[in-house]
Amino acid sequence: MTVPGTQKLAGLQSLRALAAGMVLIGHVLAEAEHYFGLSLPGDAIPWTRGVDLFFVISGFVIALSADRLRTQPMAFFKRRLMRVVPLYYIFTTLMVVVLLALPGAAKDTTLDLGQILSSYSFLPYAREDGRIAPILSLGWTLNYEIFFYAIFALCLALRRPLLSLVAILSTCVIAGLIYPSTATAFVFWSNPLILEFLFGVGLARLHQSGWHMPDTGFAVACLLSGFTFLVLFDAMSIPRVLAAGLPATLIVASGTLFCPNRTTPGQLLGDASYALYLSHRFALRAATLLLLPLLPQTPLGAWIYVGLVTGLALGVGILTHLLLERPMMRALTSSPKVLPA
Repeated sequence: MTVPGTQKLAGLQSLRALAAGMVLIGHVLAEAEHYFGLSLPGDAIPWTRGVDLFFVISGFVIALSADRLRTQPMAFFKRRLMRVVPLYYIFTTLMVVVLLALPGAAKDTTLDLGQILSSYSFLPYAREDGRIAPILSLGWTLNYEIFFYAIFALCLALRRPLLSLVAILSTCVIAGLIYPSTATAFVFWSNPLILEFLFGVGLARLHQSGWHMPDTGFAVACLLSGFTFLVLFDAMSIPRVLAAGLPATLIVASGTLFCPNRTTPGQLLGDASYALYLSHRFALRAATLLLLPLLPQTPLGAWIYVGLVTGLALGVGILTHLLLERPMMRALTSSPKVLPA
């Protein structure tokens, strides 16, 4: 089931496609540069900041549901868990299986019982290298998503849910700034990155108030401005919530406040964005192990690697969506046609 209103926003799925595509490109380029020992054009763009887009998009989408779900906080939370947990559990379990069966095939990840348990419970866990991440490392974003859903569900039971949400998340960040701590959960949940959800909430409130101007030219200008600032700010020593969060907000605004209400590119990839996000590391690692012995250590070899791996990861992501995610969501929800947003 979709959040009311989001199905009318033609640019929303394009934004999801863009976010997932950015993360994929960033990881593929990083792998190519690492294994081929060279610098490739385009690496100056902070591609992996696509996850910041996801956070802003999430805040936007969830805020649109506030009025309809105000009296159903647990129904909201259950629906969000149903949307993200099953597929995440499948790929987390796959990661555990890989570590058990082929420990040498996994890059920079070791088998750790505490990390496995925290991964399934969405609790922050500090790895041996100091990074706070689950065993499926890219799942760190899911830990933030679940935290956001839980806080939002709590706020739905209050008189002013969105205002309460702003107050709680802001308090978490302020507490982290005023009372430095090494406690893993405190460090993770007080990270200013959680404010990116509020940027999306702000865009949703603008949209709900009628402040939107569908115009292709303005949407493109806003999109390009967002990317320009993303590159410029990334080179500066400013917090990520500003360096990536503000440009991400501009980019999301281009696809929500200013995008004309007509079909936009990337709809299928937008539908498959979550599946692509969770699956692409597996496709990337498998392709790397298979292709590296076959390719020359030259710029041409690196670009062949980038093209083949990107295409494979996209194919795996789309097939995962069509053959696994979509049928599973149909079985878990009452709607036979539409996935939860």
